[in-house]
Amino acid sequence: MFGRSLKEACAELEAELNIAPENSGDTARREIEARAFEIADNLVGLTVAEAEARVPEHQKAYIEQIRRGNEIISPAPQERLQAGDIIAVAGLRGFLVEYASRIGTEIDDRELLDIPVEILDVVVTNKDVAGKRLWQLKQQPEARSVFLRGILRAGQPIPIFPGLTIRRGDVMSIAGARRHVEDVAARLGYADRKTTATDMVYVGVFIFLGGLIGIPALKLGALEIGLGVAVGVLIAGLVAGWLRSVRRTFGFVPESTLWFFDSVGLCPFIACVGISAGPSFVTGLVQSGPALVIASLLICLISHLAALALGRWVFRMNEGVLAGTCCGAGTSAPALAAVQEAAGSPVPTLGYGLGYAIGNVLLALWGAVLVTVLG
Repeated sequence: MFGRSLKEACAELEAELNIAPENSGDTARREIEARAFEIADNLVGLTVAEAEARVPEHQKAYIEQIRRGNEIISPAPQERLQAGDIIAVAGLRGFLVEYASRIGTEIDDRELLDIPVEILDVVVTNKDVAGKRLWQLKQQPEARSVFLRGILRAGQPIPIFPGLTIRRGDVMSIAGARRHVEDVAARLGYADRKTTATDMVYVGVFIFLGGLIGIPALKLGALEIGLGVAVGVLIAGLVAGWLRSVRRTFGFVPESTLWFFDSVGLCPFIACVGISAGPSFVTGLVQSGPALVIASLLICLISHLAALALGRWVFRMNEGVLAGTCCGAGTSAPALAAVQEAAGSPVPTLGYGLGYAIGNVLLALWGAVLVTVLG
């Protein structure tokens, strides 16, 4: 349709936004590591801050600890390096390998490298942080010696690039020395530590409130218009998810529990809908013949083709983001997975979230509206 492949479109946006290629699967290579060096003569007399300033802009490395004689110290940025110092440098592996000779002679100092580290998911709730670009946050003093591993938005990983705007509810996965990670977590918002407990009170309350929202109906003569319990609970779930995204101190539901709800809850619900609709479906199919099947196919195809055409030629959206938006509008996570596999890129996730939220509501609500209007 657009004269180029989905991979080409996603690669163009990745290049435009300076998105690093994504690695998949486990690997023996560690992107972030710490090594010990007896400092070279060119570093003697420099402060820690001056030595770290020599690191190229596209790299990242910090002096975490210094062995001076028999003493191990955690240096301040103004600490001056002395001849014979052995420093523990934490940074990107590529920099440590390429510039090792300029740092000094690498040695194995287990005690010096015994630095407590932590990998922590932090939910952005601080209003002063939300709305800033990623490059602005990296310039903050608290960001020293902390490495960003990934960002989740609406439960989906999003590409990382310097111009990315951080939003409230984003989950930032950070790693580094524990003392630095804790400081950054306090600055960003709430540290979302893993737990196996489910806040069932939170879940139950919102199911109850959703039912109350869906029960009332507006009667206009013989016409009765209402959301219904299913849509009411869906709206309550969306509100609960939003509250959880901005206030992660309550309402925790582990991923395994969500998977259980999705699989054991959603599938039987769809099955029951199919069983109850089976007799009328067969009757309609017999009465309408192939026209019903053909009309269903045309409705699905035309709606998505129209969305693709409008998004590309009217709104000038990138094809990768547009494909993700259509997956969200169709409320289809498997479709998003297929699109990402075809694109070889996470770019489609940028358009998935909003389309999914709106599509979920309309999926449950609009069917009842059409039946009411046409029936």
